[in-house]
Amino acid sequence: MASTDVGTINGPTQSAGPSIVPQGPARLALIAITVAVLAQTLRFSLPQLDRFADTAGVGAAAGLVLLVYLAGFLSPLIRRVAGPQGLLLAGVGGLFAVRLLAQALSPQLWLVFLGTAIGMIAVAALYEGARGLSGVGFATAAVAGLAVDSAVRMAFATWDPAWRSGVWPWLACLVYVGLGVAALWREMSSGPVAAPGISWRDALGAAAFGPFLALQILILSSPAFVASSGWQSLVGAHVVIVAGQGLALAFLASGLAVRAVPGGVCVLGGTLLGVGAGAIAGTYAVAGIEIVPVVIVGQLLAAWLLAVASRAPLRRAGAGGPVWRIDVGAALGGLLVALILVPYQVSAVTPLPLPNNLLPGLAGIALGGLAAIAAARGGPLPARAPLRAVTAGAASLALLLGSVIFTIATPKKEARAATPGQVRVVTYNIHDAVNTKGRLDPEGIAKTIEAQKADVVLLQEASRGSLLSGTTDVGVWLSRRLGMKLLWGPAADGQFGNAILTSLPVKKSGTSRMPRGDWSQIRGFVWARLAVGTTSLDVWSTHLEGGADQGDERLREVAALLRSWGGAPRTIIGGDMNAQPGSPEISRLLEGNGGSSELRSAATGDNTPTTPDGDRIDWIIGTDDLMFDDYTVGRSTASDHYPVGVTVRIGR
Repeated sequence: MASTDVGTINGPTQSAGPSIVPQGPARLALIAITVAVLAQTLRFSLPQLDRFADTAGVGAAAGLVLLVYLAGFLSPLIRRVAGPQGLLLAGVGGLFAVRLLAQALSPQLWLVFLGTAIGMIAVAALYEGARGLSGVGFATAAVAGLAVDSAVRMAFATWDPAWRSGVWPWLACLVYVGLGVAALWREMSSGPVAAPGISWRDALGAAAFGPFLALQILILSSPAFVASSGWQSLVGAHVVIVAGQGLALAFLASGLAVRAVPGGVCVLGGTLLGVGAGAIAGTYAVAGIEIVPVVIVGQLLAAWLLAVASRAPLRRAGAGGPVWRIDVGAALGGLLVALILVPYQVSAVTPLPLPNNLLPGLAGIALGGLAAIAAARGGPLPARAPLRAVTAGAASLALLLGSVIFTIATPKKEARAATPGQVRVVTYNIHDAVNTKGRLDPEGIAKTIEAQKADVVLLQEASRGSLLSGTTDVGVWLSRRLGMKLLWGPAADGQFGNAILTSLPVKKSGTSRMPRGDWSQIRGFVWARLAVGTTSLDVWSTHLEGGADQGDERLREVAALLRSWGGAPRTIIGGDMNAQPGSPEISRLLEGNGGSSELRSAATGDNTPTTPDGDRIDWIIGTDDLMFDDYTVGRSTASDHYPVGVTVRIGR
């Protein structure tokens, strides 16, 4: 039997085998940077695609988006016409060009479609550029690229630099593109590596990159997801992610990912990954500290399964068919990204016939299944290297630099001094901080709120890691920018919901979600008891079901909201009610719960529209022991709703 302590055994004589991370730092860098830029491109595409769905309709948009994600199947044709180096240049070089254009022009719809299509070709080009590496080397580079990407995002408080102007976002872009182009030039100047014969079973291993990347974007490398679902600070969430990435890199470098892995073990690993992902992501997900071990172990499982799956398409010898089969397998992986992320994103606004938890769950199972198909197929037997494993794990600590920058760069914002006995309250549906042009712009939201001089801001459609905002933690970003405390109320999948921002002392707070009988989006609310001088004020933020045919559902939600309120005095309820003046829902809300406190609208007859479409659906309602003054509806293009504000005077 061959010893795993030395290297690869090829026949009766023993020769030194390649290391667990083969020589060729330029090749490793090329894979790492390409994966990072691909993740950035897919993230900045999501808000624009959501806006496109709003205008073109969900069905038409989904069909066109699916067509764009099929662009990867052009890779065999590009290979045939331009050769393997032409494929590298079209996919990887084109992706770097898109990243540069996005920084210069800001992500736009045409650029999103172009970038996504080129990104799918880049997935196939990844395996061309990685030929000569082991599966472990490929997985190591992929994890390292995503780890650096997460650290850079943390330095920018999770708002991707592609959306931002200024010196530092441009510097981040130029470093990515500059290093990527240098690595690409080095790879192309060295010439292509001859590929062995490839079977369809080998080629399917390349498809594993799709579910791997989908899980990383949605959960495993998203600080905002871990922070919102785990009820952690953003820094604490990044520490969890770095721990998982460091463990994955150490495991890959250790040599424990041996060549002969039974397919059943891969299926088991994928099942564990899928069950964990489905348990913490989606409408019916668990939340709290328990997601921390799921994310850490999930990083390790995902990296290991990708390494196992990638061995087959990257093997250096063997018989089989043409190499373009790998292009087809990689294109299938790109399509799997769409089949996981796009329906998950759609589920935030349109009911699916099944719970969206199944999508990340199926991603994990698919990754395990594809690894099982490719298991025990080719690739060198790596040497075990404990010192290398320790070094790789310890090196990941450098990724915490992103959190250090995030902490140091906290804006020094002085809270506005409150006027005794009165509070300025604003309710604002911020539409995930995506403005009317489809641009992700939290700064525009912050400026709109500042213009209202608010003490309390009741937010709806506030994202904390939602795909609709490109996985940005909009809630935390606004809290830091405005110097206000954030109180989070998850709804839908836990990354999309309601929030309260306030500069007043918080005495007590809570959140809950409303009951729902199908798989559509669950609504919720968040409330807080705020200290105002010697008394207190209760504020509630909520968002009722949308749609002209959903009146009965909104009435049920109003009833649940009123039961939770319980008739407490000195209360403000604000939010996007999706109901016009005189509607049964608003009439029922104004009736209150029959207790000692009654509710009334703060608008006092002002029917100014609260959306650019002319609807009046955003409300501030309060108990009769409060006085209202200076009711205003602001004008802004920062969201598809206008901010509604009122000054609340609290009687003695």
